[in-house]
Amino acid sequence: MKAAIYCRVSTRGQSYEQQVDPCIKMCQLKGWEYDIHTEIESSVKYRPVFEEVKKRARFGEYKAIVVFRLDRAWRSSRQFIMDFDDLNARGVTIVSVMEGIDPTTTMGEFVAKVFVALAELERKLISEATKQRLQALKNQGKKLGRPKGSKDKVKGARPKSGYQQAWVKRRKRK
Repeated sequence: MKAAIYCRVSTRGQSYEQQVDPCIKMCQLKGWEYDIHTEIESSVKYRPVFEEVKKRARFGEYKAIVVFRLDRAWRSSRQFIMDFDDLNARGVTIVSVMEGIDPTTTMGEFVAKVFVALAELERKLISEATKQRLQALKNQGKKLGRPKGSKDKVKGARPKSGYQQAWVKRRKRK
């Protein structure tokens, strides 16, 4: 059986090694052949490498997708459940090394969905806390955002439309 190992980091400064090694050991333990797929993406919704892995699994090239943790691959429980149901119907197993999840069992399937829901909750709580902190800074009168610079357009530099130009000319004549 052939598996796809998928590992993702958020920035170039991070290393895949802590994810790749345990995934390889899992595949070796199960006696699976494997391909390693890595990606550098942060909170972006579309991940081209992961989409390609799922596509190849749907077409039967892979019978398992091995991830270090579920939240490295799926950003929401809804997306995980949709992918899980789709891939499971095609005979593809999703294995998470750190959570010790093997969703080929009823309990494993339940635990996988709970872990993804908890990961989504954590992301939402972090987002909510960030928004609250930014609002508190605004209320204190702090200026947020980048400083004005060359990328900013000068007010009034936009050319006026034909109607506006005619109206301004008429007004100046009076």
